[in-house]
Formats: sequence, structure tokens, C-alpha cells
Amino acid sequence: MYVLVHGVAHGAWCWERTRTDLVAAGHEVVALDLALTSLADDASIVVDALDRFDGPKILVGHSYGGLVISKAAGERADVEHLVYVAAIMLDGDQLFTDVGAEFDATELAGALVIGDDGTFTVAHETALVAFYNECSHDDARNAAAQLRPTSITCVMSPAGAEPWRTIPSTYVVCERDQAIDAAMQRSMAQRATKVVVLDTDHSPFLSRPKEFLAVLTAG
Repeated sequence: MYVLVHGVAHGAWCWERTRTDLVAAGHEVVALDLALTSLADDASIVVDALDRFDGPKILVGHSYGGLVISKAAGERADVEHLVYVAAIMLDGDQLFTDVGAEFDATELAGALVIGDDGTFTVAHETALVAFYNECSHDDARNAAAQLRPTSITCVMSPAGAEPWRTIPSTYVVCERDQAIDAAMQRSMAQRATKVVVLDTDHSPFLSRPKEFLAVLTAG
């Protein structure tokens, strides 16, 4: 079974094409909606999903979802593979904000809109460039219109776990990413068992769906 975990500002909707393709290929799939209120809250949603289904699971985390799957898989015996898609894959005590400061700023970095309630949003036009710069016009506009607020604390908490040390993992580096610097991705990917490089943006599930499906089902 594939458990699909989205990143900041997104929702389960972003996986719809991937979910449909995986189901058509004969796989069981669940795409989760995170609360985006804290890393702990989001990891608990993943843990609850893992508990609901029997058998081995493949956890797929996109962007911030990498932190979430790392935290959720920390003590699990039923996760057979971890897939980090342009995702945060750090040591258990590392902060994304600290590590990210060592790399070039992206289109996303300086364009977040911070609210008084401790959340941030991504402006529509910024999202088109930062998240969907290799997507079709229609896909990019439709996706950007569905983005929602995310608590700042989500990306300022350490995973507290390093499940990739014992669970096989794949890191998907997205070379044209304008949200998480590709050099940072390559650095994080050194922790993974296997690394795949796609010449695409931050959202390969929309921009390169067939190539992305092939990565997920490669085994």
C-alpha cells in the first residue's frame, strides 16, 4: 500500500493523478490531508493511517511531507520503503530552517506571506513560479488556487527520528525546483538508499506524472 503525504500549503488533492495511476496499476493507495498545524499533529495523522491498514506500506513524502514521514515512521515495523520527493530528509535533531540557510535562496524563500496567527501562505503568482514552473498553465493555476495556510511551526521542528537508517529509501531530486534548492536536495539525498533525478519542478506528480509513477513503482 502507498501512503501519500503532501507538503506545506497543499492537500490530498495534489496526489489525485498519482493516486489514479497507482490504482490503475493494481496498487492500494491512500492520500492524506494533513492538518498543517504542527509537525506532531501531521505525523499523528500518518500514524493513524498506518494503524488502520494491514500489511507493508510505502510512505511517500513530498517537500515538508519528508519531515512528516520521518517522524511517523520512527518506530514502525510495517513501513517497507520511504520515498522523499524534493523533500526534507534530515538528521533527527536538525532544523530545516538552519540547514536551508546554507544554500541558495529560492523563489519561495522570500515570498511567503506571514499572518498574525502564526501561519504562512503562498501568494498565487509566487506559487506558479515556485511550485509549478514546469507544469501546464491549467494545472499550475488550478493547483495554486487550492493552496491553504500552514503553521510556521511545521517547518521549524526537527523530525526527532531517522527511519531511513533502517528502512530502504529513495530520494527524488527535482533539478528545476524553485521551492527547495536542488543543491540542498542532493545534499539531503546522500542519506537515501537510492537517488533518482528528475529534470522538473517541485511538483513532478503534476509536471511529469508518468516519469514519477515509474519511480514510485520501480521497487
